[in-house]
Amino acid sequence: MKNALAKYFLGFFGAIGALLAGLAGYQQVCLRMARKKKDETHVMETYHAKEGEIAYRSVGHGKPLVLVHSMMLGASGREWDAVIDALAEDYHVYVPDLPGFGNSFCPEKPWTAYQYANLLHVFIEDVIGHPVCFCGANGGADFGLLLSLLYPKDVRRMVLISPEGIGNGFATNEDTKQLSLLLSPIAGTEHFLIGTSRWKIRAALEQAIFAKETVSAELVQQYARAARFGTHAQATFACLKTRFWAADTKPSFEKLSVPFLMIWGEENRLNPTSAFDTAEKMKDFGSFALFENTGALPHMENSKAFLENLNEFLNQSHIF
Repeated sequence: MKNALAKYFLGFFGAIGALLAGLAGYQQVCLRMARKKKDETHVMETYHAKEGEIAYRSVGHGKPLVLVHSMMLGASGREWDAVIDALAEDYHVYVPDLPGFGNSFCPEKPWTAYQYANLLHVFIEDVIGHPVCFCGANGGADFGLLLSLLYPKDVRRMVLISPEGIGNGFATNEDTKQLSLLLSPIAGTEHFLIGTSRWKIRAALEQAIFAKETVSAELVQQYARAARFGTHAQATFACLKTRFWAADTKPSFEKLSVPFLMIWGEENRLNPTSAFDTAEKMKDFGSFALFENTGALPHMENSKAFLENLNEFLNQSHIF
């Protein structure tokens, strides 16, 4: 009887071990395939930061304008494709891929908002060498606000697209409780592969963009490929899913002293307009624009109105 039970349990645990080994092998194949799919749509330059390589676009001539993408899963500097050529006619436009996004290096561990802000500081200092007009979307806007607080000489003017930190603040304990699980092998990797699947990416884009019918198969493929690119892409996924990167940027916004333009989509489901109302009450100067029929990404969804508002703001003689 004992021998029979021993054989049964040995067989059972052997089967479980084989299943886990097979799953781990399958996951590694998926990850290796994804890491080869580098986005080569645009010619990119490389900044060699001490932490790793930062890919960025540099186009146009004129005063420096830095465009920083959102903290959406699969985001990258390509978020600005609809506006960059028009802006490059009048400005020298710099579009970096943040660490963990696009073609830049992926940190081994999740980064905080302060690490991203510090990285942007050294990028501006080493690559541009002059104070800039900073334009950031969602989480990118939060990093700009922290940058203006920590390194005020870096920023002359600021364009803020629905900064997350004004509406949502820091991550809560509830947000971050799954961080260890999401960083773990096998179970965490399976969460990562499911979470970066095309149907999950499509659902996230349809939540962010007001007009769901504009979420094309090509856009989904672009974001899905970017979400899995890089050796430590799983760490970026965990960072985003738990909002580990998030910060309360209301204090930074309160102390902001440079001219600014804040843009919000009236149909923003990720960061509702109540945060826009809060921001408007906090300042007795600055420009505020609320776009109709627009979600969380006005520069993608309503690029014409975005360019009109941005150019009007920057063309004021005392602004830039």
